Amino acid sequence: MSLPRLIFVTGKGGTGKSTVAAALAIALARRRRATLVDLDNRRPAARMLTGTQDENREPIAEQLEITALTPRAELEAFVERIVPLKAISRRMLKSRTFGYVTAALPGLEAFLMMERLRLMAGDAALADRHVVVDGPAGGSALELLAVADGVKQLAPIGTLNRLAREVEEFIQDPNRFGAIVTVWPEELALREALEAAATMRERIGIRWIEAVLNGVSDELFDPAEIAWMRARNNGKHRALATHLAMAERRVASAEFAKRARRELAQAGIEVASIPMLFRPVLARAEVELLADALSDGLSDALAAEGSLG
Repeated sequence: MSLPRLIFVTGKGGTGKSTVAAALAIALARRRRATLVDLDNRRPAARMLTGTQDENREPIAEQLEITALTPRAELEAFVERIVPLKAISRRMLKSRTFGYVTAALPGLEAFLMMERLRLMAGDAALADRHVVVDGPAGGSALELLAVADGVKQLAPIGTLNRLAREVEEFIQDPNRFGAIVTVWPEELALREALEAAATMRERIGIRWIEAVLNGVSDELFDPAEIAWMRARNNGKHRALATHLAMAERRVASAEFAKRARRELAQAGIEVASIPMLFRPVLARAEVELLADALSDGLSDALAAEGSLG
């Protein structure tokens, strides 16, 4: 199955959501043009790829650009679209009455962000490119993805209702929209990923959902070596006790990663893995390495996007 035109990356805080989004954007840009959309005000993906958070709609490689969306900017753009006379639209945005109206429509700015993503996916299809979105973490992402239903309830007729239905159709179309959930090899992150995927599929209707298991490490030590260290750890050799504890944690983490893959697969979620990088900071070079791993983990889907160019 080929990749959707727009891929929304989310996950529990601390699972490497922005890193995965940046690595996926690079992996896709090796095949065709791609855009990385940053919804985080701190611009973590931009910092990793460019060294600054100030990049906005600027190319960072021959086939990759990064852009940022903000709720207020999307609200202003929406008003200017429906009120083409700039003098009137600007006066509306500054008026106290308009502020009351927007406050009475909770989720309007978030909904307009989703509408912008829908339009970007359409433009990407026409230009034969892909869009990767570094979305919010956890529950905030689920609220954003489900916001169209709330807008439909608040606006049962008219322009907003029509747009809400179009946004719902967009996120339920696996050719146009997909979601990647990031997972760290620990119990809480796995549970939240499974719950988030179930909510996306059952309540929101998203049909293309995959997972990226981040921070996977090799065991390094086999059972015989662990047993040897345990047998000689009599409490007198502090260094050996420290090494044993680290080795056991490494083995436990690798074993948990295997279990996470099984549970995700049982839930009908395909899984790609990227390794733990033992580096003090993550910058462009490190993200390139993770893009290599993602290319291997998503090889079937990426193959449908064309050969490396």
